[in-house]
Amino acid sequence: MKKKWFQIGFAVSLVFNAAAIAAVIYSLYFIKPVSSHKPNMLAAYDRLNLTEEQKREFWNGYVEIVRSVTASQGQYKTKWAEVAQLISEPKPDWKAVEAKQAEILNISRETQTTIFQRWDRAKILLTPEQQRIFYEILQERIKSGEMLGEFKAVQETVNKKSTKP
Repeated sequence: MKKKWFQIGFAVSLVFNAAAIAAVIYSLYFIKPVSSHKPNMLAAYDRLNLTEEQKREFWNGYVEIVRSVTASQGQYKTKWAEVAQLISEPKPDWKAVEAKQAEILNISRETQTTIFQRWDRAKILLTPEQQRIFYEILQERIKSGEMLGEFKAVQETVNKKSTKP
């Protein structure tokens, strides 16, 4: 009986090893590495038919927002850690917790204001028809949740560029 189980185990092992080897070969020859993908961060805005100058302005503004929000995220982490420390005390000082909470809300408000002002600035950069399309795209992306994923991709791109010598 043990011999039969050993043979079955050996056969299953061979199948899994063959599948693993096939997966590695497939990935080496048929899948492009992630680093070769160059996402177009403004692809959602292709419908706007931006001029080169408008693209440059949009990108610069976008990078500006990403840097601002990234800095805010660092502040959030610090404030949340401070709140956690306050609450970890045997008798938390709830006035101090509320003060930190107010600081967190302030950071959030400032971040939102920066983003909203940037959206408003589109009125200066775009023609009336482009503005209409821009705000439609904005609504679509907010409703779909797409903005967050793209934002993270831009953060990675900005971080890579800022760490290069």
